Amino acid sequence: MAADASDLRDDTLWLGGAYELAVELGERDDARLEAALTTLWTAADVAGCQAADRDDPRTWADAPCTAAALQRHGRLAGLVTLPRRRTVVCGVRAVRQVSGTDWLVFFIPVGALDLAEPRSAAFPFRGGDSLLWRRPLDRWLAGIGARLHAVVPFRLALIGPEVAGLTTARSLGGRPPAERWAAYLIPSGTGLEYHQADR
Repeated sequence: MAADASDLRDDTLWLGGAYELAVELGERDDARLEAALTTLWTAADVAGCQAADRDDPRTWADAPCTAAALQRHGRLAGLVTLPRRRTVVCGVRAVRQVSGTDWLVFFIPVGALDLAEPRSAAFPFRGGDSLLWRRPLDRWLAGIGARLHAVVPFRLALIGPEVAGLTTARSLGGRPPAERWAAYLIPSGTGLEYHQADR
């Protein structure tokens, strides 16, 4: 039987890293984290909200889409339809840094992405060939980020493989790097600027 990229219970889908929309929300704020989580879930049109049992990761149960549930379980998961119309598992996690900064990370696990997009089999994703399939995925994730920012303004969002914490809004100073293997969403005085990956 062929593997199913939408089977939450298939452990292999969750292996190998993740392709992320990582959002630097700002200083630690429980209410903002909650608002960002629920807005992101709606913006991405995620079906369901489940959490894995800590003692048995193959056992999933319905969970509330709340910051409290996210912090209790470590991640929440559901199903999302990618631009090429394949339905895959997806997840979200929070990174609450010692420095006091909150990040919210929406991700497609690489195991699921490999099934939905066979061209993604080489990880990490770098180079010209990978841009052919990454750019539509990046634009889709950027759209989710833009809808999130319209409701819950954030400092910065990064899009790509394992990008959470790669840099910060303060480090960038409002300007993306000249060479980018990740895509960037940077708030500016005129709105939210999207800078696509070029590597």
